[in-house]
Amino acid sequence: SKVLVMRLIDFRDKCTISRLTGKKDEWDNPKRCVVYSGPCLYEEGGTGYSRSIVTRVPSVYLPGNDVMVMINDSVSVTTEHGREISAVVEIVRDINMPWRANLKCTRVELKQAQGD
Repeated sequence: SKVLVMRLIDFRDKCTISRLTGKKDEWDNPKRCVVYSGPCLYEEGGTGYSRSIVTRVPSVYLPGNDVMVMINDSVSVTTEHGREISAVVEIVRDINMPWRANLKCTRVELKQAQGD
């Protein structure tokens, strides 16, 4: 079903989602683990990909809903045009595409989104 989702939504951006592990490295910096690294679709707040998905806050869509993203994870997005966005996860929602009952993706709403 992921292949079908990817045909319906163009996941043209790249995302890396990571979180603190609670451990520190040899220089006393907090260690992070990567939860997801791969294709995504970034949307600014206020726009919508289609009439059935309305985005009020900056959001990232991930193919499938098997990624265990958590609130306060860090998100780094590189858009297809090379823009870098850093943000923090505020809300995670699994979405079933209304036009295809078996298609799923994950919507990650962002806070503190900053772009270059």
